[in-house]
Amino acid sequence: MVEIMIVVLTIALLSAIALPGFRKARTQTLLTGVANDIKVFGDAFDLYALERGGYPPDYHVGGLYNLPNTAMEEYLDAEKWAKETAVGGNYNWEGPDSYPYAGISIFGASASADVMRKLDKILDDGDLTSGFFRLIGANNRYTYILEE
Repeated sequence: MVEIMIVVLTIALLSAIALPGFRKARTQTLLTGVANDIKVFGDAFDLYALERGGYPPDYHVGGLYNLPNTAMEEYLDAEKWAKETAVGGNYNWEGPDSYPYAGISIFGASASADVMRKLDKILDDGDLTSGFFRLIGANNRYTYILEE
């Protein structure tokens, strides 16, 4: 009986040591996926702008499908765009006709500021007040700027 208790105690101790590392790795993997999606979407909007002479207009519709126009479906996966992100919320296009920039924002992100700083570190400089990925104070959205 003592041997079984020692084995159980050892397993519990090893689990307590390993669990934080697993959580950190899982978070890092999810954030890397979001960063990859943002980069792929950014490339799609850049290609659209290159081929059509400019970025599409701003588009804010609260539904599941929130691409600025159906022509964007030629450039990116609309289903992936419409899915909720790993940091909460949905991707949203902020066009240069309504903002002084063109960018991809995360509308309704529910992750903590610390998690978003980690995402910023993957995408940019780790500072949410500057760089390409930042928190825009006017609309309180985390936005990846493609053009200013």
